[in-house]
Amino acid sequence: MALPSAELWDDDDVGADDLSVRDIELKARRLVTDTMAGQYHAVFKGRGMSFDSVRAYQPGDDVRTIDWNVTARTGDVYIKQYVEERELTVLVAVDLSASMRIGTRDRSKRAMAAEIAAVLALSAVANNDRVGLVLFSDRIEGFVPPKKSRAHVLRIIHELRSARPSSPHSRIDVACDYVSLVQRRRAVVFLVSDFDCSVEWQRSLGVVARRHDVVPVAVRDPIERELADLGMLLRIEDAETGTAMLFDAGTRAGLAAYRQRALVAKVRTEQRFRAHGLADIAAEVGADYLKDLVAYFRRRAMRQ
Repeated sequence: MALPSAELWDDDDVGADDLSVRDIELKARRLVTDTMAGQYHAVFKGRGMSFDSVRAYQPGDDVRTIDWNVTARTGDVYIKQYVEERELTVLVAVDLSASMRIGTRDRSKRAMAAEIAAVLALSAVANNDRVGLVLFSDRIEGFVPPKKSRAHVLRIIHELRSARPSSPHSRIDVACDYVSLVQRRRAVVFLVSDFDCSVEWQRSLGVVARRHDVVPVAVRDPIERELADLGMLLRIEDAETGTAMLFDAGTRAGLAAYRQRALVAKVRTEQRFRAHGLADIAAEVGADYLKDLVAYFRRRAMRQ
């Protein structure tokens, strides 16, 4: 749908709330420690089980785990013990297009996306997982290969904070195709965007979702779903395409038409997710996005 112009924020005011790399890291670390502890680990399991050691057989043990070689060598019955392979690869793909600069609360969608990405990156590293970053518009604007360390997370936050996209447009399909290309082994992929993309991207999403565990994070601003009763005719311009539309923000019919158009766009996006068995995390600027993250993780843990 047509969205408000990106002129709500100045082009150089990336974060809108002017948080430094250190500020974002401290805030994200506090949120991870206070709220996210255990949620990430409960949802994103490791690649499987690996052999750890053997121990003497005890009544009730599964006879299928008996280590016959050790048993034959010692004359006593021993069973194999396994541990979960915890290490995963996590990729956070963040949309840098012009529509992500919209913000009518205390920050832009892009600033909120940067915080969410920082929380996800710190959660991954805290669980000994590798984390990488993909920045995109209608092209790949940057890539940080997956690693694990606090210094690496600081680099990711710096890239999020300082990136200057070369294009105002968005191509979700480009991001999906790139992830499929660079990440051959199965990974957890957080796709952080407002999904305001005029180019069809469902096929590319399906390809990456078949290989990886994809989690869409839909970042939206309240003005994208509802206008205030301003008593005037508004010219609303799409931040990416420049296409303009008129809405009468002074009549019930005009406000209802805007609301309906936003709802149709939201439902269409969610249908694309459901077509591939995906459920998105809905995060709205001005709301508590951490509550949305935790709620998603809990629902997913219950399904698992």
